[in-house]
Amino acid sequence: MINHAAINEAGAVRVGLGSSIGTPIDMYEARSRVDGSINFALNAEVPGMVHAAILHSTVPHAEIVSVDVSAAEELEGVVAVLTAADFDVPGAPLRHFGPVINDQPVICARKVRFAGDPVAAVVAETLEIAREAVGLIEVEYNELPVIASIDDALAADAVHVHDTPPRPRERSYSDIKLLGREGNVCTKFQVRKGDVDRAFAEADVIIEDVYHSPAVEHVTMEPHVVLATYAHGKLDVLTSSQAPFAVRDTLCEMFGMPSSKVRVTVPPIGGGYGGKTYAKFEPITAVLAWKCRRPVKLVLSREEEFSTTTKHAARIHMRSAVMNDGTIIGRDVVVHFNGGAYADISPRLIKNGGYSCVGPYRIPNVRIDSYALYTNQVPAGAYRGYGVSQAAWGYESQMDQIASALDMDPVALRHKNLLRAGDEFATGEIMTEASYGELLDMAAEAVSWSDGVRTTVSPDRVRAKGLAVVLKSTITPSTTHAAVRLDADGSVQVLSSAIEMGQGAHTVLAQFAAQALEVDISRVNVTTPDTAYTPYDQTTSSSRTTRAMGGAVTKAAHEVRNKLIERAAPLLGFTGDKLRLRNGRIEVIDVPEASLSIQEVFHDTRTGSILGEGEVLTSGGLDPETGQGLASDHWHQGSAAVELEVDLGTGKVYLQHVYAAAHAGTVINPKLARLQMHGSIVFGIGHALYEELIFEDGLLTNPNLSDYAITTMGDMPHKLEIALLEDEGESTVHGLGETVLPPVIAAIGNAVANATGHRVRRLPITPERVIDAMEER
Repeated sequence: MINHAAINEAGAVRVGLGSSIGTPIDMYEARSRVDGSINFALNAEVPGMVHAAILHSTVPHAEIVSVDVSAAEELEGVVAVLTAADFDVPGAPLRHFGPVINDQPVICARKVRFAGDPVAAVVAETLEIAREAVGLIEVEYNELPVIASIDDALAADAVHVHDTPPRPRERSYSDIKLLGREGNVCTKFQVRKGDVDRAFAEADVIIEDVYHSPAVEHVTMEPHVVLATYAHGKLDVLTSSQAPFAVRDTLCEMFGMPSSKVRVTVPPIGGGYGGKTYAKFEPITAVLAWKCRRPVKLVLSREEEFSTTTKHAARIHMRSAVMNDGTIIGRDVVVHFNGGAYADISPRLIKNGGYSCVGPYRIPNVRIDSYALYTNQVPAGAYRGYGVSQAAWGYESQMDQIASALDMDPVALRHKNLLRAGDEFATGEIMTEASYGELLDMAAEAVSWSDGVRTTVSPDRVRAKGLAVVLKSTITPSTTHAAVRLDADGSVQVLSSAIEMGQGAHTVLAQFAAQALEVDISRVNVTTPDTAYTPYDQTTSSSRTTRAMGGAVTKAAHEVRNKLIERAAPLLGFTGDKLRLRNGRIEVIDVPEASLSIQEVFHDTRTGSILGEGEVLTSGGLDPETGQGLASDHWHQGSAAVELEVDLGTGKVYLQHVYAAAHAGTVINPKLARLQMHGSIVFGIGHALYEELIFEDGLLTNPNLSDYAITTMGDMPHKLEIALLEDEGESTVHGLGETVLPPVIAAIGNAVANATGHRVRRLPITPERVIDAMEER
């Protein structure tokens, strides 16, 4: 049974599941985030702290002839200058790092591979002195041909960004397999299912097109911040990271230190969106602290942020084999993801983005080749949506093109092909949950699809509708641990390494603990991540925290509950199965007046605290040769519909109505769920209409918020609606942080095509591209 719980600006409509789960509680830190009193890493200071600044390459591809740091070293107030030579001394840390491939240098030695690569770094008593010293460093380059695009990378005579395939990391993730590593191919992933060539030979209609997505910037409000201290054989790092244990492991490998000697702590951070996963600037800051033996703080400028990591630019060449009744019998896809100068997490992203090109559809014959390419651009990494927004832009655009070719309603075409529970996905796994049809109908109904798709408003202005439906995976396999401690006064400590980055994770985890232990949420505290004390968590990303960490916290709290009841049983004279915890008291089930408070149980048993542990482990993985296996522990499901107007004279798009729906399972906190959905919609609008990093010959031309356009309040639609699809009577939880970002992009693209009669295939859909598309036809 499905309960359509609509959540809009008025609030939430649902049946509460208890004292905490399902309650629209304000985020713990809401007020402090607004008034500035929250303790971000940006505010961190320690005695003896010095400041770091980095000298970045000004050219995208070159040999380093010489680096002269003498003037910088002589500047008063300079503490140390770091160059590649520092890594050649005995006992020095390793110079390269990376989550999958050790191809990223802390400091470049022989070559630079993008404009922004670190060539040297300075530590000084003040940030102003450090930046002045950076300006005194002289570097001589021998410039090399620039691999500025996907076509450049694939050219037969292309120079190689990396002379030989860089060395894989020894402790890389077991689910990542590296294929096709030659030339400028970082790695390849492929899916093989059925007989694709036969499907195309038997098809009535073949639809083929190419879809482009640009690189975009994360634009978090808080920049990357790292404070590192190296002393007494230990390394202590405070950072604005989404993955403290991944950072710790990278530093352990670099410094040859055991994990017990490397500590990574993460205060609340000001947004991540994937850009703060894995190690970024922790290595260079830690090495600086190692060299000068003083605490070193590094804070990136906004311009430096633009040269840190991006969303992958992508080109998707997609062919679909279709029968006259609308049945899709085959799909053949070649995807090229621009990974930039270094691999980062591209080998995993191209896997997710690759199989996602099938979409939430039953297609029996599939061939997908997904590549990550090295180019001389800013490295690309994790980004909200993780390859799915690029894929959905392609396959949902093609779904509308198929419908047009068959003169078929796009909603009817999707219904004919959508996955249902029990169907087999392209990876060979059986879909246990599939609410795509209901989500599609919700979207169509929201914009009154059956009343017509296109309306002429005036001679130069047309109103039209568009929709899309998507599936998105989550990291699989993954590992999450949590601990819960109940103290003698009835207060609860949740020990978790989940990052609070504005999404309300700590509030939701407190709700899980409060629900399981029957205490008021005001008595629950969630600790900030500290690898020395909080249990392991793989990462705060992939919309996995509420489901995975929430499950681990619940298991830990239930263990605490069981231990508490065991201690109370002798005091009450009953066995544990006759007792229950309710409203802060241990009661005899059939004799509720016979009870003890939590405090009384602790006092009478001389118990100081009770600790419980919980874990959520998921298994799976895909064969790298065939793409068959288990891609995702569960699937995020979403839809979107838009109504917009296009000025046919200027090409300007005006959003009127945006609706998005997601399958939530059980909504833990309706208020925070609504905000997560809003955030995804804003991102989707920006990617569809405005955001694009523009490179010329490898140089980024718009590395600031004056030239890089993001969604503003004035760009929002007149009407914004969201809805959450809930499972009645079940306790499954689905992530919401990214689900409706991809369909919003595709729905806008389809609506513009319906308005103009011409399709824009390259994001963003700027007025110039709308006009070009109309003139091209």
